[in-house]
Amino acid sequence: MSCHLDTESDVQCSLPRPRLRVPRSNGSLLAVPDLAEAASATDANQSSLDTCNYNVQGRSLGELRRRARFEALQAAAAFTSDLLGERVSVPEAPSSLIVTGHQPALFHPGVWVKNFATGALAERTGGVGLNLIVDNDTAPSMAVRVPAGTRNEPRFDSVVFDEPRPAIPFEDCDIVSRQTFTSFAERVAEAMEPWGIAPIIKDVWPDAIERMGRTRRLTDCLAAARHRQERRWGLTNLEMPLSRMCRLDSFLWFTSHLLAHLPRFQECHNSALDEYRRQNRIHSRTHPVPELVSRDGWLEAPFWLWRKGDLQRQRVFARQIGNRIQLAADTNVVTELPLSPEMDACCAVEALRELELQGWRFRTRALTTTLFARLSLGDMFVHGIGGAKYDEMTDRIVETFFEICPPRFMTLSATLYLPLGGGHPATIDDLRRLRTDLRDLQYNAERHGVTGEDVQELVREKQTLLQEQEASRPEGLSKRERLARRPLNRARHRRLKQISSELASRAGGEREQLERQIAETESQLAANGILCSREYSWSLFPAESLRDLFGQLG
Repeated sequence: MSCHLDTESDVQCSLPRPRLRVPRSNGSLLAVPDLAEAASATDANQSSLDTCNYNVQGRSLGELRRRARFEALQAAAAFTSDLLGERVSVPEAPSSLIVTGHQPALFHPGVWVKNFATGALAERTGGVGLNLIVDNDTAPSMAVRVPAGTRNEPRFDSVVFDEPRPAIPFEDCDIVSRQTFTSFAERVAEAMEPWGIAPIIKDVWPDAIERMGRTRRLTDCLAAARHRQERRWGLTNLEMPLSRMCRLDSFLWFTSHLLAHLPRFQECHNSALDEYRRQNRIHSRTHPVPELVSRDGWLEAPFWLWRKGDLQRQRVFARQIGNRIQLAADTNVVTELPLSPEMDACCAVEALRELELQGWRFRTRALTTTLFARLSLGDMFVHGIGGAKYDEMTDRIVETFFEICPPRFMTLSATLYLPLGGGHPATIDDLRRLRTDLRDLQYNAERHGVTGEDVQELVREKQTLLQEQEASRPEGLSKRERLARRPLNRARHRRLKQISSELASRAGGEREQLERQIAETESQLAANGILCSREYSWSLFPAESLRDLFGQLG
């Protein structure tokens, strides 16, 4: 069976894309498609991809997938066993492999829910769930944001779990201060105590501390805290850092294929990017990703290169010279690959593997990660809303470069609010209405019951001026006639403003009341932005509320 596109099947590859919106109500969940439909789509993806004869440098895509799955499951089982401190076994031939991924940060529950959807879908399809820990991204702040202040005047504060450091990739981040890391849970608990919340971090952080006793790698310690709690809740996904995935022979084989056909890949990549930006009316030159550039015969490839200790990841450039491809980290040539479009990738894989031994980190970018994960590794990929959106571009690359129907993916998100007493009743519609009322009071105070001896006389004069203004519209007048009327029009406009101000001055009490209501509404809305934020780390939540949210997928 072939999975290549033809003129008759093109239209079947493009399914209508639902409009994805972040769920807003507390405890709400977004799953597109739902688990039942996702299970059917998993079977369809697997049937199409496992029998696909697309040529990946001498291997069919189906053959590469079988190799990638075997290697990934072995590597993930080894890493997960190390994470847990106990042996984890993997079925030799699982019915399916469901994949998701995110940075090893203390993210919000709406991100964590993807792991539980992955596990639920794996259980439905008799397969295995795999979480890719995206440790090649640069690490953000070493802190979580917590609520502080009072319910009426809340504010954001931060609790650090390690000392600040330059923005380097997660995989190169070691824990700097053991004392800061060890005391993190206690300090979070102290910050949440005034709100009456017993955060889950008190229960899970001992696992991170125990892991720190064996390694200073921040990624491993954060992953241990999260993953061991997942196990306590019955979730049995495997874990694998992207840094390990990027060392698999199957990944390096897939990489070699992109490099061997880089001119066409770059063209398809940039064309898909332009199309995505046009369709979504995006003017930024860096969103969702920058275009791949060319310079002096070198073509940019969708990968990173750096050495441990470097403060910045470097872009990868390649150029074909005969039957060899030179690779450069920006302008620094680092290796040559014995590779051309017609050659198989075995020797190129060897050369790429040597880079790691020489201290180089050769890593994938986000778009290349999902290309490999969706085409060569898993049967279903579980995205968040952001990833699902940019994978519209990935789908187009699959269609134009690989010339196959892109496999379907699943989109998961959720919203869970900290139990901070709920938000204030004010809404943005209330604020708009009050501002409209204040503006109307300023320009049409006569509608608001103003009184006074001369009010009626002012109102009559205003009505007369408005009638004159309407009658003096410039339609059909010559330029000379319009110019001649300007002094009169300006005088009329000034008088209308004076009358409006005089009438508004009679409504001072009502104006002050509206201004107080506006200030109070703005204050409540600002407070709601803190009380009802969905971005708080899962580490702050009570265990019961998290279980209730994730239990919706059970």
